[in-house]
Amino acid sequence: MLVKHVRGDWGFMNIMTQPVSVAAPVNWRNEFTAGLTAAVLGLPMCLAAGVLVLAPLGPDYIAVGAAAGLFGFIVAGALSALIATSSFVITVPRASPSLVLATLVAALLANESFAGQPALIVATAALCVFLSGLWQILFGIFRVARVIKFTPHPVFAGFVNGAALLIIKAQVQPFFVDGATAHLAPSHPAMLAFVVGLAMLAVYHEKLVRLMGLPAWVSRVPGAIAAFAIGVAAYYAAKWFGSAADIGAVIGQPDITLASPLLLLADAGNAAHVWSVAGNVALISLVLAIVASMETLMSLRSAQNMTDLDVHPVRELTAQGIGNCAAAILAPISSAASPALHAAAFRAGGRTRLSGLVASAVILIVGVGFSGAIAAVPNAVLAAVLLGTGIAMVDRWSMNLVSRLVRNTNPDTRRRDVMDLIVVVAVMGITVMTTVVIGVISGCLLAALIFVVNMSRPVVRRSFLGHEIFSKRTRSTDDIAILQKTGHRRAVLQLEGVLFFGNAEELARMVKELFEKADMVVLDMRAVTDIDASGSTILGSLVVRSHQRGKQLLFCNVAAEQAAQVRGLYEQAHLAEAALKTDLETALEWVEEEILRTSLDERSRAALLPLEEIDFLAGITAEELAELRKLLKLREFEAGEAIAREGDPGDKIWLLVKGSVSIRLGTTDHRGSRRIASLGRGTVVGEMALIEGAPRSASIVADEAVACYELSSDDFNVLLRDSPVVAARIMRNTARELARRLRRTSEDLRHAAS
Repeated sequence: MLVKHVRGDWGFMNIMTQPVSVAAPVNWRNEFTAGLTAAVLGLPMCLAAGVLVLAPLGPDYIAVGAAAGLFGFIVAGALSALIATSSFVITVPRASPSLVLATLVAALLANESFAGQPALIVATAALCVFLSGLWQILFGIFRVARVIKFTPHPVFAGFVNGAALLIIKAQVQPFFVDGATAHLAPSHPAMLAFVVGLAMLAVYHEKLVRLMGLPAWVSRVPGAIAAFAIGVAAYYAAKWFGSAADIGAVIGQPDITLASPLLLLADAGNAAHVWSVAGNVALISLVLAIVASMETLMSLRSAQNMTDLDVHPVRELTAQGIGNCAAAILAPISSAASPALHAAAFRAGGRTRLSGLVASAVILIVGVGFSGAIAAVPNAVLAAVLLGTGIAMVDRWSMNLVSRLVRNTNPDTRRRDVMDLIVVVAVMGITVMTTVVIGVISGCLLAALIFVVNMSRPVVRRSFLGHEIFSKRTRSTDDIAILQKTGHRRAVLQLEGVLFFGNAEELARMVKELFEKADMVVLDMRAVTDIDASGSTILGSLVVRSHQRGKQLLFCNVAAEQAAQVRGLYEQAHLAEAALKTDLETALEWVEEEILRTSLDERSRAALLPLEEIDFLAGITAEELAELRKLLKLREFEAGEAIAREGDPGDKIWLLVKGSVSIRLGTTDHRGSRRIASLGRGTVVGEMALIEGAPRSASIVADEAVACYELSSDDFNVLLRDSPVVAARIMRNTARELARRLRRTSEDLRHAAS
């Protein structure tokens, strides 16, 4: 996507994000309306893109370029709609691929072998498009789309900005005396103002409508259409008053015939000329394929933001390639999916391939039946369309990057933003100062360099020993002391990036060193994007060696696409899947329980924890505890059983003497509830009932077999009456427990913020 991906080609589309199913029955009326809407919006786009390709050949080839744009919309648009996944995504000739082709046309024009042979230049450009279509088909078959999608955004933003500046320069430069001076020619100021005004109208249409207080329906007219219509009307109004000469000529009659420019290459002499530049043509065709594929893939992503569209990149790129190959038989034009068109089609009710087929059919009817009307379109209006495209293409993320650098004071984020801005400026500068082809090649090389640098980074982002990171499970003072003391026996490594041979060896070395003292190591895979074959082999060896040493190696936060790969490591080592945990919290709880299980003495490993070891009852004498025991009721719960439910009366507390419980908060989504806390034996749950007596704000669910002593609010009132000293100590311990949990929450927030 070499224009504003989310906002559309013109910056006026607000992409709808409400998911809508595309599996509904076809609504023929909506599909026709969507196709007609896309055709009306796409007509000036395809004409402008075609004219841009052949602009270096001079004004005599403006009509030929316009015809090429029509052929691209008709042929590539229809075939892509037929072959690709059925959707409202529409293919149309676009400015950025056209700019790549214009680079080739300009280079051929300067070549002595092509001097005085503009028709041969057109044929060579068509051959380049045909080869680019083949490249796209290969991209699809060999799944190169996955590589293209991972192009670093600063590289892509730099290329987009460079291409935008080249398009803007190409439209503005003719209004200067010789292209090398900053003085406007005397006869051109009115024409320049006309073109710039229309471009601004196209880009800022909605804002102008609101500023002028016009009716709301006016804002629903796409800015490109408004500028196109007003521009044509203004041109002919000026002509009526005798001043049309100041704003240029018209396109002229486009040649909508089926004669293929590629037939010229059958001549041996022409073929020899083309063969002399074959390397350059092949290279530009590859660049053209990359640019068109980027636009299509990014457009598909914006379409997925609008609905639950099921996209298959292999099929989509193959369809694009076939469409461009077919269009190249008739004209030198390359097409790609357009966010502006599919957004307009979606808003009009389009949901299937019929939208694209109808749009192509409408353009065919217009091109054949109304070619005279197309011939009457002023060149200045098409220049305004291209200028508006260039302005809208300027990448907003890079503009925000500059603004963020000015405001940001964090040294780490500033350093990253500076590096991103350097990449953007470098690629943009190369693109503007050389050609778009060299810009793309430089961007690809820079992307590869960035990839190598990123891959060379250590895979371990952060590491913790057990006394530095704990689960959120609330535990007794004795258990916490044990976990603090045995912190060296467990460790957590947070990983990031791609795990491959270069860094997996370093990871294996670190784990081996940790296992010299630790018994359990958790690998947090949340930021791992991929595991290649060599990285997987090293991990498998690490799993086997840790098991042979009697150590525990656990994985958590493993992405769905990597989970099967990690499970396979344990299956090969004949180990249980328990070593694969859902998230870091679950893994931390598991290793802590293992440490406690192996560290507690025989008395502490008793079936039920003695009341004397519960922090909540600290300071109560044996005699007072005997009196309290008379009021307590022993309750047992099975795993998964609710001890209390959200909304129940808050009239009981429970002293956990066996097992653990989770505090769950009800949610409105399909998951039903969300775990917000966990408590182990030796702690108290529901203690707020002693303070406020309000309904339960969350549910309490047993994680495993649980035994607890229950104290009701009525029994506590009895305790207040008969043993006020004991009740006072319990209230004091309640306040201490709440303060401890608040302090723990503050520490968690501080840790998260850092």
